Amino acid sequence: MVSLLVFPGPFTAWSTSLEQIGLSQTNGLHVHNLNTTLSYSGIQEAVDAAQTIAGHVIRVDSGVYSERVSVNKALSLVGEDRSLTVIDGSGGTAVQVQTDNVEVKNFTVRNGVFGIYVNHSDNARLIGNVVSDCSYGIRLYYSRNARVLGNYVSRVQYFGIDLDSSGNSFLRDNQMVGTKYNFGVDGNSLSDFLNDIGESNTVNGKPVRYLVNQRELVIDSLTFQSIGYLGLVNSTNVTVKELDVMNNKQGLFFAFVSNSSITGLNAIDNWVGIYVTHSQNVSVRSSNANYNFDYGIKFFVSPRSYAIGNNVDNNGWAGIGLFGSPSSNLDKNEANFNTYNLHIVSTNSSIISRNNASGLFPYKAGSFSIAVYYSHNNLIFLNAFSTALLYVESRNGSTFTPGNKWDNGYEGNYWLNRVGTDDDFDGVGDAEYKVGEDNVDGFPLMGSFQDFFVLFKGRFHSITVISNSTISNFKFNSTDARISLTACGPNGTLGFCRVAVPNVLIRDMGNGRLDFVIEALQPTLVRNWTDDNNHYWYFSYVHLVSTEPESPDLWFIPYVCGVVALLMCGAIVFVASKKWRPCSKVKLSYRG
Repeated sequence: MVSLLVFPGPFTAWSTSLEQIGLSQTNGLHVHNLNTTLSYSGIQEAVDAAQTIAGHVIRVDSGVYSERVSVNKALSLVGEDRSLTVIDGSGGTAVQVQTDNVEVKNFTVRNGVFGIYVNHSDNARLIGNVVSDCSYGIRLYYSRNARVLGNYVSRVQYFGIDLDSSGNSFLRDNQMVGTKYNFGVDGNSLSDFLNDIGESNTVNGKPVRYLVNQRELVIDSLTFQSIGYLGLVNSTNVTVKELDVMNNKQGLFFAFVSNSSITGLNAIDNWVGIYVTHSQNVSVRSSNANYNFDYGIKFFVSPRSYAIGNNVDNNGWAGIGLFGSPSSNLDKNEANFNTYNLHIVSTNSSIISRNNASGLFPYKAGSFSIAVYYSHNNLIFLNAFSTALLYVESRNGSTFTPGNKWDNGYEGNYWLNRVGTDDDFDGVGDAEYKVGEDNVDGFPLMGSFQDFFVLFKGRFHSITVISNSTISNFKFNSTDARISLTACGPNGTLGFCRVAVPNVLIRDMGNGRLDFVIEALQPTLVRNWTDDNNHYWYFSYVHLVSTEPESPDLWFIPYVCGVVALLMCGAIVFVASKKWRPCSKVKLSYRG
């Protein structure tokens, strides 16, 4: 005698057996309606039968069922043994739930575009299923109040378990293993994110940490030693730092979070590396968000967002995205080799400065340093760009759509593909650069901008450099009043470097004397001048290799140095031999 749990109502259990209700497995009929005692050859046939109505239980014997099951009645589908009762979707949606109060229990579901897809259907129960070898594992879409218990999801191409606008769901004991993007939650309203997702859910053996209503919380490798997925909802004053987050729909997820910070994360191989949605005053600093499918860092409807000093290279769509997030700040980020390095959409009154977004996808059409859509009154300056894409609203009669400001009144951006002149040798081009309709960079830079902070007599000062060289090894020696740096570029080409030092720093040094040590060939002071804030020095020189070997470790051929030359030439060559210093060192001493 085979005992079963049978559900006369969708979720009310009672015990019975096949013999008790007169069912048999004769004539190859292996699918049984336990309420009508009728048997069928396939699952869909049993669901569609006129005698099958809401509240019935469909019991499926062990075997392989090559069909795509669509459930549009409030039924319970129960497999005899989850490892032996197989629904093979054959490249379609294996199981689709299309109405409320449906249960799918104890099946192996495989070979579907979707394994189990619950679409606009509340109160679903997905219990004890194995989902594998699908494009998408278990997806709840606008389907609230679900109970997802004890499922095992593996070898899924994209999302393992995905909740989209499906709030008040309860998840326990689900295992996600070896899936590209194991777990994720999305939505638009707070209620979409208020789910009960326990730590018994795991990603590659590590617990899912889905934290709601947190205050004054610090999350790092000490407080949470094992993290399979990390999401924060409806929380404030949260600090997340120094974690590795990978292989999920979101590496790190903030929804309705305020006054919080994210620092020192490595978010790699996610759909989105760091995702901040419907939040405010959240900062992301000093983090790496690379090789994610969509965005490295994405802010969505999150005013006063801050991305500062991050590396967001090599993401499939964009490095950093601002969507409907006004009064935000993107500063000093490295954003290269994304389709859109910086992606600004419906975002106004923000500051985008000192970012290197010059590297484009090699040989990929439609790759842009910055793309600006329906966004106005932003200040965009001191960045390094190759290209820009603007999309502005069409003018309607006398209606004027304000543009964005691409300079601060005396310095703009460095445009790598622009050819211009600098007859007064101040590091700023003589002619304006037209970015697009109603958008003009009035002071395009002749080289990239860098900002170095130095400490002198207890105060921090900013020393800025504009140069067409790659500047490295910048040092400020306050005792000797000396600035030293290395300037590299394509061998034999002319380089320039404009250094701006605050007047207050020169005054504090006492005698107004400042020495420069520049590693380049024949550096020459072309011009120096002073304004209300800074004293400026403009040097020119030649990029050239010295002939003095430094060590027997490596021979460095400095044909390229930095992003600009890397784009032009393709690679830096290293050959085992002797190491040669790329530039000669010359000391120049000037009074301010």
